[in-house]
Amino acid sequence: MYKKYLTFALISILAFVPQFLPDDESRFDEWSKSLLCPVCQGETIYDSPSEYADDMRSILQEQINNNMTDNDIYEFWVTRYGEKIITNPIERNYEVVLIPLFLVLIFIYVFLRKLYVKK
Repeated sequence: MYKKYLTFALISILAFVPQFLPDDESRFDEWSKSLLCPVCQGETIYDSPSEYADDMRSILQEQINNNMTDNDIYEFWVTRYGEKIITNPIERNYEVVLIPLFLVLIFIYVFLRKLYVKK
């Protein structure tokens, strides 16, 4: 009796697993919208009509077809063009978050100290 439920559960899990794994087309769309075109001002290679962006898109498509990981793709483009090629570099720059947080904590400490220190 429990074999029916176990079989149903396994089939259900296997049916939904491919939905959570990104396919090549969605990875290409995500990466092409994340890479800036070095020739155009402020346009990603997804939106850029330049031939240079066409070449970049073909290289990106090759990388995805060769099953390169996202970290490998990231390292390739950043090594070649620098951090400014990525439209969302904040995900990798922790100091952008930590420095303001540290300053806020110092401000709170100074404020509370002045508030509770008796004269």
